[in-house]
Amino acid sequence: MERTDDLTAEEIALVRASDNRVSRENRLERESAASNRLSNRRNKLSNARSKSSQSKKTSKRAKTQEKKTEADSEERLAQVIAVLLGLSGLLLLLALISYSRLDQANTDIGIIELVGLLSNDPEIAARADTTENWLGLVGAFLANFFLNGTIGWFALLVPGLLGLWSYSIFSKKDLSLLIHRSLFVLLLGLLFASFVGTIRDISWAPEIAYEMAGAVGTFVSSVLSGLIGSAGAFLLLLAGIVITALYTFEADLRQATSRISSHVNLLWKRSKATAQKVRAAARYEGATTEGKHLEQGRNESKAKRPLSDEEPARMIRRFREIEQEGNPTKQSNVLIEVEVGHSTTPSVSPTQNQVEIIPQESNVALSRAPADEPPKEGEMPKLTVHVEEGETDADLETNEAGNLIENLKDEQIEYDAPSIELLVPQGLHEEIEDLELKTNARLLQEKLRTFNIEIEDLTVTPGPVVTLFEFIPAAGIKLSQIESLGDDIALALKARGIRIIAPIPGKGTVGVEIPNSHPALVRIRSVLNTVKFREADLHLPLALGKTTVGEVYCADLAKMPHLLIAGATGAGKSVGINSILASLLYKMHPSDLKLAIIDPKKIELTQYKSLIDHFLVKCPDTDEDIVTDPQNAVTLLKSLELEMDRRYDMLANSGQRNLFDYNRKIEEGTLKPTPKVPHGKLPYIVLIIDELADLMITAAKEVEEPIARLAQLARAIGIHIIVATQRPSVDVLTGMIKANFPARIAYQVATKVDSRTILDMNGAEQLLGNGDMLYLPGGRPKPLRLQNAFITTEEVEDICEHIGSQKGYSHPFTLPSVTEKMKESTEGPLGERDDLFDEAAHLVVRYQQGSVSLIQRRLKVGYARAARIVDELEDADIVGPFDGSKAREVLLESEAELEAYL
Repeated sequence: MERTDDLTAEEIALVRASDNRVSRENRLERESAASNRLSNRRNKLSNARSKSSQSKKTSKRAKTQEKKTEADSEERLAQVIAVLLGLSGLLLLLALISYSRLDQANTDIGIIELVGLLSNDPEIAARADTTENWLGLVGAFLANFFLNGTIGWFALLVPGLLGLWSYSIFSKKDLSLLIHRSLFVLLLGLLFASFVGTIRDISWAPEIAYEMAGAVGTFVSSVLSGLIGSAGAFLLLLAGIVITALYTFEADLRQATSRISSHVNLLWKRSKATAQKVRAAARYEGATTEGKHLEQGRNESKAKRPLSDEEPARMIRRFREIEQEGNPTKQSNVLIEVEVGHSTTPSVSPTQNQVEIIPQESNVALSRAPADEPPKEGEMPKLTVHVEEGETDADLETNEAGNLIENLKDEQIEYDAPSIELLVPQGLHEEIEDLELKTNARLLQEKLRTFNIEIEDLTVTPGPVVTLFEFIPAAGIKLSQIESLGDDIALALKARGIRIIAPIPGKGTVGVEIPNSHPALVRIRSVLNTVKFREADLHLPLALGKTTVGEVYCADLAKMPHLLIAGATGAGKSVGINSILASLLYKMHPSDLKLAIIDPKKIELTQYKSLIDHFLVKCPDTDEDIVTDPQNAVTLLKSLELEMDRRYDMLANSGQRNLFDYNRKIEEGTLKPTPKVPHGKLPYIVLIIDELADLMITAAKEVEEPIARLAQLARAIGIHIIVATQRPSVDVLTGMIKANFPARIAYQVATKVDSRTILDMNGAEQLLGNGDMLYLPGGRPKPLRLQNAFITTEEVEDICEHIGSQKGYSHPFTLPSVTEKMKESTEGPLGERDDLFDEAAHLVVRYQQGSVSLIQRRLKVGYARAARIVDELEDADIVGPFDGSKAREVLLESEAELEAYL
């Protein structure tokens, strides 16, 4: 029984082994069948895709060839029409300018009678022989018809329009605007002819020839004169001419009137100043003796007045320096002299001011007493105030109609820079009255004296928005005492807020900036159309605005090398960015500058989309010209990193240390392209991020790292960054970002903490808003206060429309592809795939959706890693190729197929 049991156990083991072998073979057969089915399906899909692609290419090639043929035919027809129009305009012009009164007698014939020229009619031939027109009898007939039968000599507009149409058609320009303007030009000619005819009817100038108005002009003028009289017709036609001209040339009557008024006021001020100089020179001979008598009388007056504990009356005298011929100056000395006496009012009324002109030498006798003679008790010391005038727009305006780019030469495109006439001119603003300056100076002196702070020479420099009061504190006064009096001085002057600069860098003085009661608007045209900006030798010029003394301030972005802008909502950041872009567009050529713009708010900088063929860069991995999506922003930053690495390789190969030297070698021809390194001119690239906070919220790590790397390394190869944010907190402006942005601009903020976050010091919380800003250049201990130049949305649109309407480059400036770079990095054995590859594959097949966002959400990874995983899935034939904004096609239908594949 034991042997039988043993044999039975062996048989059982054999059976089990046989069953396992059969089961394993069946499983292998099933897997092989599944693999064969998958392979067959993949082959069918590949064949179908190749056939579809081939058919699409054939169809597309045929359509392209057909469109090209049609385009060539239309272009030839357009060229023929352009030549015919140009020739017709030239012949008509020759006929009109060679017309004479002797031709009029020979043109009293009809069109049919002109056929007699072909049949040698003796009468017609005799007329042709006596015709003096350059085009013969036909030319005389045409000239007589246009001059006498239509609108007179204003018919010269017709050949001009024909020539313009010929040029526009030949240059392939948009004709919609030309049609509009052509109709208005013809209407303008009719109105002018009728206006001349009305002048002939009034008999103001009866000698005006009939050809000046023509039959149509004479008829219209006679009809209007019969209806509303000659005077009414005169005024009506004059108004019609003005209105039609405004619509024809798209002018602004208010701007034109303002410009004329500005020039008239400027001439009036200059003539008034010349008259004052003449009067001052006439009294110059007796000025010295008058000064002596004045000093003697003042001393006698002081002796008669008793001292009192009551508040003294203060008399403010103003002495203007006489401008000598050949030595002009813009500085006038205002002497604030404090005298002791009784007064019933604590303030100075306008009737107390005594103004007289004395020579400059007299001021020595009227200056403050020496320091070793302290003032008497209850008596305030005399204080000399120098009022310095800043630069005026009239001194700086040059060639208003000129462009800012001169002698541009580019082999690829013909670029016409924007005209300064696209910008609104600087209007007249109310000047600061001397009474306001004197009153603020007196109040400042009184408030400081209340806290036992004596000051010496006070220099007052009016600016467009604030006035700088600069003084020297007396010996023994600590600067901390003055700095702590900001709120007290603001209370005394009833100002919105003041800023104390103690001390002013580079000077041994203390400054107090006090807002003007009537601030002036600094327009962008008054900054761009100045000698300082036009002649600035800067690589990337930025017109930031005007200083507190009214001087234009320009900076070089290439030397900054990056700029950080922050401020509260509505403080002027967007206007500041637009003014920076406008200054670059006015001064730079498309071959020298490219712009990469990220606008998460989607509305601030979208008007620059029309610059894609001139100034904008193109990222091949995004479908946006102005990047608004945070994921596309990360891709653009990565693409700029690749461009930076590419440029560094080119500079290393050429042996140059920066972009300027590299481009100079290219222009000199000493650096030639090679098969390995395609050397060529490299433009500057300026990256503008309008709102960093939104990017930091959505993808902080993915955004912070490339920005920091670009800021650290990109300066030498011409990539510069301008970052703006309305939330200046430490989680947005991180230490890594701030460390690489030495140049900063702070607009008005709410708290001192925000000011210290931007500038590492207080001050921005005391700004006035509306473009009032503090600019801190790299290496400067204290910021500089500026008033940002104002530019309207309409001005920006006009600039972009002017540039975008021109023929640009055939292909935009394209950055390296991040996707292609990822493909190169992921090629290799399966062991080099991402750790989350298998999990992502199951996720994609399960949801049948091959998108980057799905992997981001489910696996909680960043955009860059998710995009890299999707590229790996494509290389593994699990998902299909990139298809624009749509999700990628999933090639596997179930996870079982995926398991068999893996």
